[in-house]
Amino acid sequence: MKKCSFLFSILCAVGMTAFGQTTVNVDEPEYIGEAVSVSAENVATPLEKQSVKIQTKAGASVYLVGIGKVKSKMVIEGGSSPVLMKAGDPLTFVVKSFDNKSDPLSIISVVKFEASKKNRKSELVSAGTFSGASTNNQNYIKYQSKKYKDSSYVLRLDPMDVGEYGIIVSNPNALANSNTIVACFSVQ
Repeated sequence: MKKCSFLFSILCAVGMTAFGQTTVNVDEPEYIGEAVSVSAENVATPLEKQSVKIQTKAGASVYLVGIGKVKSKMVIEGGSSPVLMKAGDPLTFVVKSFDNKSDPLSIISVVKFEASKKNRKSELVSAGTFSGASTNNQNYIKYQSKKYKDSSYVLRLDPMDVGEYGIIVSNPNALANSNTIVACFSVQ
């Protein structure tokens, strides 16, 4: 009996600790697609919002001999986000969606960008003469999620490597997203 009560006490303590870490109490972001970072003290920090340009480039060999590779990339101006997160810490975000009835994995993507001094890029599509085509080539980051308030989700990410990241909310009802907005942050 003592063993059972001791085990129950440990399970309760672990459960309370885990539950305490999952409590988020901030306002939902105002607009669909916006995201805020939530600190351990429940302070919400809006993420940088950037419009995306699509850039398509072909290797020189495509022009010279008709053989080679063509790539399309999502490009964000500026080499680094001004919103900084600490490397090695788990991250929590609140992301506003159209509603929170959909599976968030189908509408919310967290991606890692290739960063340079001038911009941040993520490959969308590549096609080669002999290698065929591949889509959805972005470097996706796994997350855990829960419904939050009326139309948002809480995303929890394990500690991440240093780099540039973005959160993209897609509209499952839209036929074409003419202007993709990315909520950006930097892990340093």
